[in-house]
Amino acid sequence: MSGLEHVDDYPEIPVSLASTSTILKTGAWRSVRPIFANRMAPCSAGCPAGVRIPAYIDDIKEGRVEAAYATVTARNPFPRITGRVCPHMCEAKCNLAITTGEESISIRSIERWLGDAGMDLPDPTADADTGKRIAVVGSGPAGMAAAYYLRRTGHEVTVFDQRPKPGGILRYGIPEYRLPSEVVDREIARLEAMDIGFHNNVALGKDFTLDDLEAAYAAVFIATGAGQEKLTGIDGEGLLESGLDFLEAANRGTATLPGPRCAVVGGGNVAMDVARVLRRLGADVSVLYRRTANEMPAIAEEYQHAVADGVHFHWLVLPRTIEKDDAQLKVTVEEMWLGEPDESGRLRPEPTGVTCEMHFDGVFSAIGETADTSVFPPRLRNDAGWLDLGEDGETVDQMVFAGGDLATGPATVIEAIVAGRRAARAIDEQLGFGDVWPPEEPLEVVPPKDINLTYMPHHDRSDDHTAAGATAPASFAEETDTLSEAEILEEIDRCLSCGHCNNCGTCFVFCPDGAIIWDDGPRVDHEFCKGCGICVAECPGHVMVLVNEREVSHA
Repeated sequence: MSGLEHVDDYPEIPVSLASTSTILKTGAWRSVRPIFANRMAPCSAGCPAGVRIPAYIDDIKEGRVEAAYATVTARNPFPRITGRVCPHMCEAKCNLAITTGEESISIRSIERWLGDAGMDLPDPTADADTGKRIAVVGSGPAGMAAAYYLRRTGHEVTVFDQRPKPGGILRYGIPEYRLPSEVVDREIARLEAMDIGFHNNVALGKDFTLDDLEAAYAAVFIATGAGQEKLTGIDGEGLLESGLDFLEAANRGTATLPGPRCAVVGGGNVAMDVARVLRRLGADVSVLYRRTANEMPAIAEEYQHAVADGVHFHWLVLPRTIEKDDAQLKVTVEEMWLGEPDESGRLRPEPTGVTCEMHFDGVFSAIGETADTSVFPPRLRNDAGWLDLGEDGETVDQMVFAGGDLATGPATVIEAIVAGRRAARAIDEQLGFGDVWPPEEPLEVVPPKDINLTYMPHHDRSDDHTAAGATAPASFAEETDTLSEAEILEEIDRCLSCGHCNNCGTCFVFCPDGAIIWDDGPRVDHEFCKGCGICVAECPGHVMVLVNEREVSHA
């Protein structure tokens, strides 16, 4: 904000018009002074990537779209993707929602708008060539993120993937109506424009080995995902169809229905996706889950979408046997009850001994996924068979790193992106290029009690709305639209800008001594500031704090 014309709208306040700033300096009696603090908004703290959300929101508000895009991509290179599929953990931490009970700022909608707007910006450019060659195995979100940051450092980066096209789970695991392939294509094109190379239809352990990569490249990052379906332990398990394989076939356009009545076993995000795709193909779908809706690991809104699509949910049932019954499958399920919490913190399903039969044309398994680590040498695996990794994905081989679902099991897209970025930074540090990364010191989070709601406008939250033509559950067209710029600016108006100065001018208006000087934004003239603390009390996002004068003078 360049000027202060908006402060004319403030209500009249009973303060003296005679400033003491020209006649009375502070002297030695001030015990505290206000400063502009470097603090973190709780939404940023809640974001796995730590994106500086109020900073980029402020940039959008002031028309600085390129600066906003740079702020986001410093920590998340793919806002166009996460703006569609992220479970928006940031919004759960919003101070506005916590203090007023209003809905949180629709951060994901803002991020999605920015991601789409950023497609018109120039593609990122790499730093000067370092002469180092890096191999990335796996082109899902973790591999894409690692490739992006390593290339920006100036390394030559090549991405290997076993499928015909890059994108990993983004292309083959998330349904088209949630994440269109066009969006994935455009992000891959951005990486290719950065001179990142992609080698498809090649698999680790089949077409090349880890030793091959270590011999040819300065460092290796492995992000092959968790693409193996967990076994259910059901008698007759061979009659189950793989939920993951079904989703991949759907995204390739080759999925077929086994019949009109289908069941999905599981309660996670994959189960929701399988059920919703089956509905779009015309099936009557039942989800069989051994707990209740309260314990489901699926993202709440994906469960709500499934309900809206007409998916039926059968709670507290566990399939025990599946067998052929003429043209159908007979599924014997046992009723369960919930006992004490298990190691996950959820109530444990306990058997009752009561069974019943259900009949379906096809039954899909979606109880969870795991990683295939058999292609890795034993030195990299722990006793449980998982890769033995450090905090940044490092292995016992100095220049081999791993991350994403391969390391953690199934997680969110943004968590995979974070793993790729963290590994890229660790690789740069190992190669002697750590200085290209900005320092990341922990910051104090602005708590709800510190904010000032007096000057906030009150209007309803703006959310992505149903796209025209996406008449679920019959269509695979994208089910939501990107909001308009006007809607985004209205939503941004609700943001408190916690911990980030957005030049609102409140401190300037309320300082009784005129000790706030406006110079492309506020600064405190401590020669005349009396330390009254009014500016700190009035600051909406608590960007200003009072510090002890003695501590400052002795610093």
